[in-house]
Amino acid sequence: MSTLDTSVAARLHGRSVGWRLGASATTAVGILLVTWAVSLDVVKATGGGFFGDAATYYTLGHSLAADLDFEFERTDLARVWEEFPTGPEGVFLKRGRDEKLFFAKSYIYPLAASPFIWLFGTNGFLVLHALLMTACFLCAYSFLVARSHPVSALIFAFAFLFVSLVPAYMVQIAPDFFIFAIVLIGYYFWCYKEASGPAPETMRPSWRTRWLLSPRSDTVAAVLLGISVFAKPTNIALILPLLVSAALRRQWRRGLKIGVVFAAVVAALFALNTVVTGEWNYQGGTRKTFYTTGDGRFRGGFPFQNDTTTFETVGLSSVGGGSFSVLFTRDALLEVFPHNLGYFVFGRHAGFAIYFFPGLMAILLFLAATRDRAMWQWLTLIAGAGTAVVLLLYMPFTWSGGGGPVGNRYFLGTYGVFLFLVPPLQTAVAGLLTIAISGMFVAPIVSNPFYAVRNPAEHSKAGVYRWLPTELTMVNDLPVNVTPSRRRQPLGGNPPMLAYFIDDNAYAREGDAFWVKGESTTDVLLRAPIAIEAELAGTRPPQSLHIQKLTVILETGPRPNRITVDTGTEERVIDMAPSSQQTFELEMMHGLPYKYHPDFPTNYVYMVSISSSTGFVPLFETGAADSRFLGVMVRLIPTYGEPR
Repeated sequence: MSTLDTSVAARLHGRSVGWRLGASATTAVGILLVTWAVSLDVVKATGGGFFGDAATYYTLGHSLAADLDFEFERTDLARVWEEFPTGPEGVFLKRGRDEKLFFAKSYIYPLAASPFIWLFGTNGFLVLHALLMTACFLCAYSFLVARSHPVSALIFAFAFLFVSLVPAYMVQIAPDFFIFAIVLIGYYFWCYKEASGPAPETMRPSWRTRWLLSPRSDTVAAVLLGISVFAKPTNIALILPLLVSAALRRQWRRGLKIGVVFAAVVAALFALNTVVTGEWNYQGGTRKTFYTTGDGRFRGGFPFQNDTTTFETVGLSSVGGGSFSVLFTRDALLEVFPHNLGYFVFGRHAGFAIYFFPGLMAILLFLAATRDRAMWQWLTLIAGAGTAVVLLLYMPFTWSGGGGPVGNRYFLGTYGVFLFLVPPLQTAVAGLLTIAISGMFVAPIVSNPFYAVRNPAEHSKAGVYRWLPTELTMVNDLPVNVTPSRRRQPLGGNPPMLAYFIDDNAYAREGDAFWVKGESTTDVLLRAPIAIEAELAGTRPPQSLHIQKLTVILETGPRPNRITVDTGTEERVIDMAPSSQQTFELEMMHGLPYKYHPDFPTNYVYMVSISSSTGFVPLFETGAADSRFLGVMVRLIPTYGEPR
């Protein structure tokens, strides 16, 4: 008796086990992701609002799908409220050609999503992501299985894509996942023929030989990498392995073709931006970010919302372009950069080894495989590492992405190239070990990615994250900044120093003091202020204060306690009697300089750790209407050194 299954089996007769496993797994992944994308209620899943730059890409995507234009108009503003009750919170606009308003972000991602938005509405963004993730899985498995056992290839491909930070960005209306996908697919077209070898001359031409094993694959790779550079210019180093590989083999014509195609794509995309907006740089010129309400620095509202809200009267202004006066200073190069190298690998909120562990495993496997390390893989490793160094030098105070993102969103686009370092795998050990280690870090994120995106600091408050260093160089862009009650809290000192409460083991500030949770350790980031006397006098520029010593005042409750205070330079352990108070001084470590913009003075940043060994609940101990589990009350008073 013939059934559907036997009919399909007959068609697949002669196919290898590896081909069947890959085809089945890719189809299953695609079906699951697409059905998820079309059935999800995006508005409810995102909490009814936007995070980061999502409002800009959402509004531009719908404008392209509905109006076929790049301009921001009143109809675009009204369209947002049809789904999101908050409006386009955080939309980024600029004044362009003929005094029209345009979106101050790259258009390539919403342009790619616009056909799917036209078909599926806002879910179209996720449909595009689902298709790209499916393509990435196919590319990852196909590359790995060319030299590895099918099961080993399948497990490592799964680990690389799904047990890493990638799913947290697959669910966002943002270009980061899009850039990751096109870079990975672009490198696949370049690397596949290197891994599988050239096609036999006697083989009948097929899709595989025409597009993956022929020079045509280099053209596809150059096009995709050109698109990625337009979307994220810091990716420009990723084209170098293709060019250098051709040069080392004296394939001058091939290298020239790759370079010309790459340059033509980048130039064409920037040219289109010039034609549409009147300026080649989509983030150049005067631009503004718009919010529903202001904060004292600017007036809230959106252009076209009513007759009084215009581009000139509302919104927070900024000027495009970086500043070399910040990048190439002694502080940035000799103090910040060395710290950033460590933070980049092991940082609590953006570490490569933490959020992209499969990439680190790929590097380690490559370095260990002494017999299977090809030149094109060395070039890929150098390009990936070089991109990281450029990122740290170019954006020393915001290299993980502004706005308090989950992990390192700026490096997500480069992460995909590390897949192609993986040597032949004969067992599943590497993949399973990768899942086990990476899962310890990212399981809380990928198990509920929408929650992780809206609450980017939550996962880092517990577990193994507590052992990792906090990135002091990015104090304004740490995830804690999305919670106003936990950032820039004034404590003691004249002028007061500012505190950032990195975890939930310190309760809300009470005046200039705070309670540490019982039987817990809290990490508090301290930021030294600016010498305000100089600013008031007007005779010299404001000077940066630094904390030389820290006076610590502790007060316990009705139970004895052992308190540990660590400044990084000095640690003090204090045994305290019930309802007692102690005061002492500690030396502070040399503060890390923080100067993210040339118009602002340098701040110095410190970290203090405070532990309480016991605790009490006032509701049961003293009868007070307070159900908190309290450990010790802390007051911190700085002694400032001479302004720098």
